[in-house]
Amino acid sequence: MSAETPRQPPRAEDADEREALPESSATSNRVDRAPGGFVVQAGAIGGDVHLTHTAPAVPAHREVPRQLPLPAASLVGRDRHLAWLDARLRLGGIALLTGTAGVGKTALAVRWAHVAAERFPDGQLYTDLHGYGPDRPRSPFEVLAGLLRALGHQRPERLRTLDERAATFRTWTAGARLLLVIDNVHSAEQVAPLLPGDPRCAVLLTSRSALRALPVDYPVATLTLPRLSEPEGTAVLAPASDPADPRVRELVRRCAGLPLALRIAGSRLARRPWIGVTGEPWALRVMDGGDGPRSGLRAVFSWSCAELPDTEAAAFRLFGVHPGPLDVAAVAAALLIPAPSAAGALEALADAHLVEETAPGRFEAHALLRDYAAELAADDRARLLRRLFSYYTAAADRADDALTPGRFRPSLPGPVPPVPDFPDPPSALRWIDRALPSLIALCAVDEPAVDGARWRLAFALRGFFYTTKRLDAWIDTHTAALAAARRAGDALAQAMTHNNLGMALVEAGRLDEAAAHYTTAEQLFADLGDDTGRAHSRLNAASVLRRRGRLHEAAGHQREALAYYRSVPLPRNTGIALRALSRTETQLDHFDEAIAHADEAVAVAVALELHLDAAQAASSLGDAHAAAGNQALAEVAHHLALHYSRLAGSSHEEATALRRLADTALAGGDRPVAISRYRAALELYRRTEAPDAVMVAQRLMALEGGSEPLLPGDDPC
Repeated sequence: MSAETPRQPPRAEDADEREALPESSATSNRVDRAPGGFVVQAGAIGGDVHLTHTAPAVPAHREVPRQLPLPAASLVGRDRHLAWLDARLRLGGIALLTGTAGVGKTALAVRWAHVAAERFPDGQLYTDLHGYGPDRPRSPFEVLAGLLRALGHQRPERLRTLDERAATFRTWTAGARLLLVIDNVHSAEQVAPLLPGDPRCAVLLTSRSALRALPVDYPVATLTLPRLSEPEGTAVLAPASDPADPRVRELVRRCAGLPLALRIAGSRLARRPWIGVTGEPWALRVMDGGDGPRSGLRAVFSWSCAELPDTEAAAFRLFGVHPGPLDVAAVAAALLIPAPSAAGALEALADAHLVEETAPGRFEAHALLRDYAAELAADDRARLLRRLFSYYTAAADRADDALTPGRFRPSLPGPVPPVPDFPDPPSALRWIDRALPSLIALCAVDEPAVDGARWRLAFALRGFFYTTKRLDAWIDTHTAALAAARRAGDALAQAMTHNNLGMALVEAGRLDEAAAHYTTAEQLFADLGDDTGRAHSRLNAASVLRRRGRLHEAAGHQREALAYYRSVPLPRNTGIALRALSRTETQLDHFDEAIAHADEAVAVAVALELHLDAAQAASSLGDAHAAAGNQALAEVAHHLALHYSRLAGSSHEEATALRRLADTALAGGDRPVAISRYRAALELYRRTEAPDAVMVAQRLMALEGGSEPLLPGDDPC
């Protein structure tokens, strides 16, 4: 009996999910010769399965990236600086805006980038390196993966070194008229690998540092952005004050000529003129000693925040706790208030210039304001963090339900907050992708009080990572989760995280490390008396053995796991093991056994009404029949896969079925049908950002160019 049985259901997903999820997701630009066979009787195909499928033509290129944040509403005193940028970057090159915190570097960079966008028809990229502020600086290795993805590279995480990613980025930007805004740079070492190699690309950097090492190797034009003069500062305040009022000069001085402080002060004045400008509230300037610019800034922040209503003040403090952007739902969940109240609070904070709406519905605070908010929230930090984890984990679980229905999920402590609905996998993928920076940052919060929440959140993201192959984020979040589980002394959490981290390392080609994680997981499960977990680990270990060509050993592990799942019984895990064993048997050319085991796997999935499992099984069945030379039966199986993928609402599985149907059409000599099916598959793969899009696009190019593409049966195993 498994140690976990009394308190939670069997963990079907912990068995090697690369056998349970679409096998094509586990490859880059190759297809295994026979990646698993699953048999279904031809009589199972209903009358609503059609033999042809067409889709609209697919655009030849990925959508041009347009990543610039929303521009500031207005800029005062920056006309000559905009002209300087225009002169330096009109034909490409590198420019650096430097200056003190809050002086408006990002606002100026984004405003110029929007004005100049039409000059860069190949796209505008934006990335924040978090060089200064409460977040850890982002590594160029991590950032390059996002930039390459934005340019259309499907598998940047497969590039395992910084040099590989930097070289690939230079290749992909060669010959392009591209604008790259790199915000909040900490050091020359952080930004150098991100620079395109083509001088026609324009790169605009912002940093508090002069990055003096950068011009040694690169032609960088540097502009130090000054504070606003007294007349310019007065102009910022003009809509809310009388420029002739002598108190304006004092207020401009207190704001140290920084647009950030002036906008906040101006907003405050517009609501309640001059309250707090004189008298006791200005004593807050001694908060951190002296009478310098930082003291003046803190006084302005204090003056504005002290007058906020309770809900707005609580929402502002949340920006000092949350490590990323906030939206209405997260604020509502953390503060236990209705969504309309959260929306009103965020809008009021934006009106007061305490936060910015950087994208529709997404709000961020300047690093200086986040530091101040963190001080205000210090006493409430642990409670707010727990609520944020609860919301994001529950939402990620809900999204994962759409991506991998039926997967085991650890229970969440406390009440579950309201979370968004995800009617289909694309909506779930979009939500996680949008929230991913925050989710990754939360997993990295190195505080013992939230260790249990950290590994649960990482666990909830595993299905997304498997689908999208965001390997860097998968490995980072699960490495952090493993450290949290160890510090918490939770052996079961450690075992499950070892299993999931092993899957990421297999995808990254780091088989030795993956094998070590599976071995550790198996030992932990054995120590817990958790036979189910131990079976999952052995099935996972078989995937490493199979990739190493140790097929007989892999089959032995799979048979052992299969025997256990039959004995418990665990029907869905039985189907997973059958598919895994069938895949290995197909590679061993044991086609009769592979077909028999796959046939049983399909029967299990159909009986349990697991449409996605049935689609995956039928697709693998087609591969097994194709490897055995049974093209007609392969086509029948792939049509069945198409049928069940549509029942499951899985665009990825539908695309996989269409791709394999295209393969069978091509093998039968029907080039027009093959092209039509490849186009339909490519449209779906691109819609879900699946890595298989690259392979399908290559086949289409070969077909439309008159040559024969590489087919699955021609690939090495």
